[in-house]
Amino acid sequence: MALAELLRSLEEEAEARVRAVLAEARAAAERLRADQAADLARRCAAARDAREAELRSAAARELELGRRQASRRLLEARAEALERIRRRAEARLADRAADPAGVPRLARDLALALEYLGPASAIVEAPAALVDALRATVPDASRVTFAPSDGRRGLGIRTQDGALRVDASMEHRLARAWPRLAIALAGRLEALP
Repeated sequence: MALAELLRSLEEEAEARVRAVLAEARAAAERLRADQAADLARRCAAARDAREAELRSAAARELELGRRQASRRLLEARAEALERIRRRAEARLADRAADPAGVPRLARDLALALEYLGPASAIVEAPAALVDALRATVPDASRVTFAPSDGRRGLGIRTQDGALRVDASMEHRLARAWPRLAIALAGRLEALP
């Protein structure tokens, strides 16, 4: 009986070792699974964070690009609006170049230009409809020759030799005043809703 008991004892002991080794293997496997799960979670979080940062960066770039394009379009629209305003102003001024109501202003401009030219002989170009009215405003008409210009130009004065020229046309005045006017108009355009 002792042999049967010894055998049973050995079997029990072997079973206990197998159970202990199995329990240890299961615990090791569980730790390994937990470590792998934690590692996988860390890698997923790192990949998610990297992708999120990449997407945020791409979104920020796209947003900045959109802002720049919107600003460019706004500036282009303002420039087009200013150009339309300038063309309309030029057309309206050209239409009024031969208006007899402008003779007093043109006579003042002519007197200033002739004063600027001094004693030199001058050629005055003015709209044909206004030549006689302007000629009547010049005290010393002997040194001034009047020549009609096309009806859409304003007043132009030059010395006989062409050395000096005074452009008192509306187009020239608008061109000189345009930068200041454009700034004021742009401010008004910006204030519009």
